[in-house]
Amino acid sequence: MVPRWVVTGRLVVCLFAAAPAVRANPITLSTLELVGTAQLLSPTVLRLTPNFETNPTGDPPAGAAWTHALFNVADPFAVSFGFRMSDPTGQPDPADGSAGDGIAFVIQNDFRGTSAIGRGAGGMGFMGIFDSVAVMFDTYQNNYAYGDPNGNYIAVNTRGTDFNVPHHFCTDGQLTTNPQLPPDLPGVTCTSNPTLGMTGVLSPLLDDGAIHHALIFYSPGTLTVYLDSVPVLTVALNLANVLSLQNGTSAYLGFTAGTRFSYQNQDILDFSFTPVPEPATAAACVAGLAILAVLGQKRKRSAAN
Repeated sequence: MVPRWVVTGRLVVCLFAAAPAVRANPITLSTLELVGTAQLLSPTVLRLTPNFETNPTGDPPAGAAWTHALFNVADPFAVSFGFRMSDPTGQPDPADGSAGDGIAFVIQNDFRGTSAIGRGAGGMGFMGIFDSVAVMFDTYQNNYAYGDPNGNYIAVNTRGTDFNVPHHFCTDGQLTTNPQLPPDLPGVTCTSNPTLGMTGVLSPLLDDGAIHHALIFYSPGTLTVYLDSVPVLTVALNLANVLSLQNGTSAYLGFTAGTRFSYQNQDILDFSFTPVPEPATAAACVAGLAILAVLGQKRKRSAAN
């Protein structure tokens, strides 16, 4: 194995030789604006939803956490975060026995700003957030209403400046004319499938109780998702064209999650934002970031054992 200091050194040279002003920006979890069920359990554990029912007579539980600052998402950037989904209770997913419903990384300029939150359960906390793009880490197969391909996949969804949904099909009338389906989307007018792309079934389970690390690399026209250092999904996306960015460049960043009937602890463990150089150099640098993320997680696991 290449020593960690060698990898670190190469990455620093890569980033700073290409763009001297570039620096990683760790985002302290305690600085995030928490909404709904989200709570900070410790400096390194942000729990979006717990593994029990928090609102038995009301809407499905949902949690959200947002940066107070706006970030430039018009230019190339990389976002990385560690997450863990664990301790399932309630009704297991019949497909794989896991719990629900999953975590989403969201870029948004909703009119509610840092108080934005969507529907829980299969809505994963972002259904109903306007002017947003969601990267879904979905752990429960809601194929009856949402078109989920399985119970362990990643997808990227947006309806542009309109409110976002986790569905994987064009939604015009399909949720309002069938009485067997929940009224999640009353009055929606269909324009296109909100899903820009999705993976097949992933292995291992996203909610296996282990720490996983995600890295999302964006260069105008393309967004790539890495899971535990492996690129798993690339979609065509130009944020400046799809969203109404503040000052033409900026948006809030954060996380959402939802649950109901099938519960799990859905946690964010670290979070960072890194502007990156021009695309030709960025790919190599982001690969280095992915390697460092995995090495960092291995080190954390070793320290915990």
